[in-house]
Amino acid sequence: MTGRQRVAVVTGGGGGIGAAIAEELGRRGWFVVPLDPMVTLDGSERLPEPEETTAGRIVAAGGAARQASVSVTDGEAVDDLFESLAREHGGLDAVVNVAGITRQTGFAHGTEEDWLAVLGVHLGGYLHVLRSALPLMTAAGSGRIVGVTSGSGWRPADAGAYSAAKRVVAALTWELGRLLPTGVAVNAVSPIAATRMVAAAIDRAKERARTGGRGGSGGGLSLAGMPGPADLAPFGAHLLEDGFGWCTGQVLFTGGSEVALVGEPRLMEVVRTGGIGSLRRVLGTVVPRAFARAETAQATDGGGNPRFGGLFDEPEAGSGGGGTGPRDPGGTGAAVAEVRTCALVTDRPALGEALAGVLGARGLTCHRLDTARGFGPAAAALRSLVEARGPVDAVVVAAGAETRSGADGGGWERVLAEHAGIVDGLGADGAWARAVADYALEASRPVHLVTLTEATTAGGRSRAQAAVQLARVGPASTEGRVAAFGVSLEAPEKESAVPAAELVGALLTDAGAAPLAGAELVVGPGWVGLRSHPRPLGSITYGGPAVPVWLDDALREMAGAGSPRHDGGDHR
Repeated sequence: MTGRQRVAVVTGGGGGIGAAIAEELGRRGWFVVPLDPMVTLDGSERLPEPEETTAGRIVAAGGAARQASVSVTDGEAVDDLFESLAREHGGLDAVVNVAGITRQTGFAHGTEEDWLAVLGVHLGGYLHVLRSALPLMTAAGSGRIVGVTSGSGWRPADAGAYSAAKRVVAALTWELGRLLPTGVAVNAVSPIAATRMVAAAIDRAKERARTGGRGGSGGGLSLAGMPGPADLAPFGAHLLEDGFGWCTGQVLFTGGSEVALVGEPRLMEVVRTGGIGSLRRVLGTVVPRAFARAETAQATDGGGNPRFGGLFDEPEAGSGGGGTGPRDPGGTGAAVAEVRTCALVTDRPALGEALAGVLGARGLTCHRLDTARGFGPAAAALRSLVEARGPVDAVVVAAGAETRSGADGGGWERVLAEHAGIVDGLGADGAWARAVADYALEASRPVHLVTLTEATTAGGRSRAQAAVQLARVGPASTEGRVAAFGVSLEAPEKESAVPAAELVGALLTDAGAAPLAGAELVVGPGWVGLRSHPRPLGSITYGGPAVPVWLDDALREMAGAGSPRHDGGDHR
């Protein structure tokens, strides 16, 4: 990059964290292009042109900048802007994607329009940024992209479409970081700061709590305890510097005076599903004694004497290992209930047949239901089934994939190709969650929801993570009435159908499975497993906002990316 000024685009650069990072980059000598489509916080109305822009403040302070009104939802406009900047300035060196809107969405509240709008900006917009920037950066052999996720995307939070979108941003970060060429890096920050968007979300949550509406009360957040956007700017800019090029594929919490490394989900428990005496018996034993305990502790209790002896060789006859019983020994908050009737929502023949067979053998009455698209059609389909056949205790959704295989590409290109359609897929998941929540609350009865996601592609795996992120708040957002489970199907349907069906049977009918509501369950080729949730692997407290020179060394060790140098000092 010698001989020319570095170029950075900051989406959402009209205010808040985006503007603060843009101005910090301007002070550091970058040519900065803040993107501000000039719309209201919910993205619904056009605002008048401001008297002062972020670019204007940068120029007034002696820096170089140009304001742009491009929206990240317009993929062609993003393409044109990035390509023109690369032509005019000799390259595009960095993009920070802060763009976002805020609307009311949750497991049991929010309109379909609001759901799709939030997904379209926070996830669809970020995909546009990645698809436009990565070809330019990989061709040049250098570049930095920083996405923005949120604690709502990796901790339990009743934020609906926002939680789902931010979980996929994190999943994309972990996936792409392993595949990008040397010199190009994608990371994500999970920031907390006193911004207008946070203030609006807190106010709406408090209003829902005051009026008895569905959803949380704000999660205990208080603007008084949060840093300002400017406190986060030095670290945000630091991520784009040449010296930080060692780091890619990481999610980093930042709060102005503290940084934490957020670890991706890891397998904690895996059990073989093929060539055994009784899969039902194996799962009936392992689910409560290994999976449920690991989910509660977020760690395996294995690693000592063998826990299950000759379980794999024992026959079905007289095995027990299942049956109904207390539904919530782990304290998830879900109502205690026995599952007798089930609605099967699937357009996958082999999986549908396996589910019907296994659940029928466990004594459940199963009713087939078409895979209706949209909030209204899903609710109407479930309502019609109940009116025709009577109440249901569980809904199992196993629709076909919205994402597609990126067979024509490889590496990061394949990952992005396989995320086509994910916004629609998450909208469909939200529709069935809403339909079940509405039914459970209106009928005042407990209902189990199991979502099985085809996850043999990168996009499918991201969608499966987002589905689990939604499931984690099922009980809390429905007065304890909905226990939601998510299963990621990561083997071809021919291999996964029967093990998946047996796992669903265990979740719905076996005592001790209740703690797995909201767990990250997976069916792989020849095995069933449980993953951990994302969580901080380590934290660095330094008082901020100036970034200490030794911070990278500490982060390297936390990330397992090499030995620290211990050279001390502070960045100023």
